[in-house]
Amino acid sequence: MAKKEANPRPTISRALEVALCTQVSEACPNCGKPLFKKKGKTTFREYEIAHIYPLNPTDDELELLQSQKKLSEDANHEDNLIPLCFTCHNIFDNPKTIEGYCDLVRKKENLIKQSEQIEIFGQYQLESEIIDVINSLIDSNVQFDESTEFEAKDIDAKLNSSIRPITKRKIKNDVSSFYLFVRDRFADLERNDPTKAVLIALQVKTFYVKQTTVTSSQQEIFENTVDWIRLKHELASKEAAEVIAAFYVQNCELFE
Repeated sequence: MAKKEANPRPTISRALEVALCTQVSEACPNCGKPLFKKKGKTTFREYEIAHIYPLNPTDDELELLQSQKKLSEDANHEDNLIPLCFTCHNIFDNPKTIEGYCDLVRKKENLIKQSEQIEIFGQYQLESEIIDVINSLIDSNVQFDESTEFEAKDIDAKLNSSIRPITKRKIKNDVSSFYLFVRDRFADLERNDPTKAVLIALQVKTFYVKQTTVTSSQQEIFENTVDWIRLKHELASKEAAEVIAAFYVQNCELFE
């Protein structure tokens, strides 16, 4: 029987290597160790680019992974590549295990999703005037009228089991505590700049519709909406962005 010819190890472009390191935030996804070490004025790489599914699997690896998911049929595709520190790369390969393989596939899938979301964040605009509403929430002199708490109607009907109970509770609490305040701030915005609040609502709605094409998880959609608001307006704290997102859940732009 002829010996199978080994696939040559690819030459990875500098651009792809930078992209792969950026995707994992320049830290080993398995142990968190930095991928670069600086000594004096010189920076050293502390990683290797690993193939998640082996480039040249042994007979044992073929049998081990025969029923496992592949992220790409091309072992050299970027979806099958990930930077690992030297130690974690050695542990991952020697020997290959189902647990280690599935764990790295899951991590890479999440990284791919995050990369896709960054691209979506760049494609979908959010009017800058929303920062006025955000600033009103974080103003050090703001006073919230506790006597006008709003009943968070229909939240339970809008949210399904894909959203975590703690997130559902926070959305309901934010709606109850801040919905009327945020609604009034958007009304102020509308008086100063007619149709602006409507335009922002339509942008949120369009972003939500796009999200439903890439994930069915309400938890992911809510978190992505919060991250999108924060990315568009760097002054937005996570808490303020969550309040705005919760407002749009109650207002039906999210999870109609």
